[in-house]
Amino acid sequence: MILIVKQIVLFDRLYNTKSNQETKDLISRYQKYVLELAQDFPNTKIIFNKVRKFDQRVEITVTGPEDVFIINMLKKEIGTIQEFKNLSIGMSLKGNLVDVGKVGFGLFVDCGILNPKTDLLISLHTLRDQLCNGKEKSLPEIIKAYDFINEFPVYVKITKINNEKQNVQGELAIPTLNFFKKVLDEDLEAVHVSGETKGQLKKALIRTGHLRDIVSIYRYNFIDNIVLLSENTEAPGIIADIGKYLRNCKLNAIRPSRIRKLCY
Repeated sequence: MILIVKQIVLFDRLYNTKSNQETKDLISRYQKYVLELAQDFPNTKIIFNKVRKFDQRVEITVTGPEDVFIINMLKKEIGTIQEFKNLSIGMSLKGNLVDVGKVGFGLFVDCGILNPKTDLLISLHTLRDQLCNGKEKSLPEIIKAYDFINEFPVYVKITKINNEKQNVQGELAIPTLNFFKKVLDEDLEAVHVSGETKGQLKKALIRTGHLRDIVSIYRYNFIDNIVLLSENTEAPGIIADIGKYLRNCKLNAIRPSRIRKLCY
């Protein structure tokens, strides 16, 4: 019997480490996380080849009788990189904001698009339509109101592909728009934690006595989570308390009162 070996690159980036030991610890935790997802299929083997230096993503090899099923499961649960040639209008992708505030004409999103490496652009016009009720707000005003930072997780939908210039444009997709709608409709604040796992985040919440102050934790990527807070709980207070226990992390506040000032 000939086993077919299949190699994929997972979407998650392992970016928040300051030393070789921290890198080893994060990789070890990530390996455990991936293997737990596939633990019901002991006859198929997952080999962790490397963390790619240029994009900090993990390359794995899958071999065994359930390889196709496991790869499809990992694509659904984690996501994988995308080849530019395979993109299509209307395709939905998850990504993270990059180079926030460096240009004035929109926001760039790393969706793991390669060959060539391409960040998707959400134009200022689109952001105004989706996040400001069409009001003529500047990009710095939008960034400030939503407290967007690098690595902020979003879901996007591709609206334009320029094969000649090899660039891609898109808009925020339904899951992200629904999240902001929930924040506004229910008047709930939230905290985005960039750089730590859901498990470590929960430990920080427990340690500070704030676990009772959350509605839910949305895990977007392995080390990108958004905590939705309970009614009358303010994000800056949570950030001040848990930040000291989340080493090297960046935390930002999603506040409906600030967003309303932008939109209405």
